[in-house]
Amino acid sequence: MLSHPQLPRLRELRAGPSSNRATLAMALVLFAVIFAVRVLDTSPADAEGALYVIPVGVLALRFGLRGGLSGALLALALTVAWALIDGVHFATLGYATRALTIVALAMLLGSFVDRRRKLEAEVSRYYEASLDLLATADMNGYFTRVNPAWERTLGHSAEALCAKPFIDFVHPDDREATIAETEGLADSRDTVGFRNRYPAADGSYRWLEWSASASPSEGVIHAVARDITVQHEAEDQLANNAKCLEKLVAERTRELDDARAETLRQLAIAAEYRDDETYQHTERVGHVASRLALGLGLPAGQVTLLRHAAPLHDVGKLAIPDCILLKPGRLIAEEFDVMKTHAELGARLLSSGSSRVLQTAAVIAATHHERWDGTGYPKRLSGEAIPLVGRIVAVADVFDALTHDRPYKSAWSVERACAEIARSSGSQFDPRVVAAFLALRADLDTLCDEVDEAQASSGLEIFNGRPVVAIARRRGDLLEHIDLHAPRAEIGPRRRAGRPI
Repeated sequence: MLSHPQLPRLRELRAGPSSNRATLAMALVLFAVIFAVRVLDTSPADAEGALYVIPVGVLALRFGLRGGLSGALLALALTVAWALIDGVHFATLGYATRALTIVALAMLLGSFVDRRRKLEAEVSRYYEASLDLLATADMNGYFTRVNPAWERTLGHSAEALCAKPFIDFVHPDDREATIAETEGLADSRDTVGFRNRYPAADGSYRWLEWSASASPSEGVIHAVARDITVQHEAEDQLANNAKCLEKLVAERTRELDDARAETLRQLAIAAEYRDDETYQHTERVGHVASRLALGLGLPAGQVTLLRHAAPLHDVGKLAIPDCILLKPGRLIAEEFDVMKTHAELGARLLSSGSSRVLQTAAVIAATHHERWDGTGYPKRLSGEAIPLVGRIVAVADVFDALTHDRPYKSAWSVERACAEIARSSGSQFDPRVVAAFLALRADLDTLCDEVDEAQASSGLEIFNGRPVVAIARRRGDLLEHIDLHAPRAEIGPRRRAGRPI
């Protein structure tokens, strides 16, 4: 309801005699009385003639400029007649002064009345033809005046709308808010953009948007309402479309994330496929690294990021020649120097990606062979200069290598591997990461048992005519949403090469 000034009551400036004839009669009587008083007064200096402004003003208020000028001419004629009767002779300037005074008064008052009546007519036409619903209500909650737009919009007559409290027309679900807005108006707080529903004669409801202001001195509320039913339905449709679009975007985003995660898993498996008999090393490292991250108190988002990035730590092995990567037994110094380049090669490969997973994986690939004491490779970083994700994956990588068979050694027990990692705390590994690792002692046993079960024959399935094995997953706490889908790696006979840790 746009704040709307009080509409003028039409013809209120014509208050007084109810007809043109009555006004003319009153003016003529006034002229006659003033003329008689002037004739009977023997003193020419008396100013009874000035009283002619009264009937002139009455005619101007009733008939506008034409009535005022007619009254002025009559007043001048009576003045001349009085002068002739009494034998009083005025100078030309005296007649001119009286004439100009009366005519000026008649023109000013008559012009004002004509302009005001024109404005009244324009306001009346707007009030009658406006598409907006204009209303005036009293403080008791009744409409006292409504324009025809109400009937055109809702189908209710003005009499019906004014016959009962306007709150009775409001939709039941909107009444509480409407009452609160009305009380705010009583406290001299304007209402702008308030919406509620009013019933139409056909039983439907129309949405109205209101603006209103109260006039406490007059005890009324002036209001304007606008039918926004089509707009409101369009807004609802847009909101529903936005929700559907948001849901669709979320689904497509999940699909892209799933595809990206699957691509990363397959890339990690491709790297490990050449250098691990079970092709599960990368996944186990990622699993243990995520548990270490939880133990160190990292946020769930960082844990998830590490879970997806850690399996890519050895992707640089894709660039290592087979004669070195697949060589059985230990490598000579020159060959080991080539093998060590897989860290920088992997980082270079992964750093070209823009996703956070690939960027994190690049950091891990470059730093998971660095040592706490600075004797690692490729950049001989030490201490806190080594990124935390690299320090975490270093422990997980060595633990998995120690607890699984290699051509040059048999798998160690978990107890022995934990003792070796504890012994290397402060030299090869970050003491804080080692402490978190040792705190996972029970989980490490369970993880090894699960992996062994997954590799047993009972865990084999047939996929496209070839045996596959799914890594057993452990569900719990924050890892529930991390380990949703285990990758499936093919198993087949092929030659194997062992690497020094």
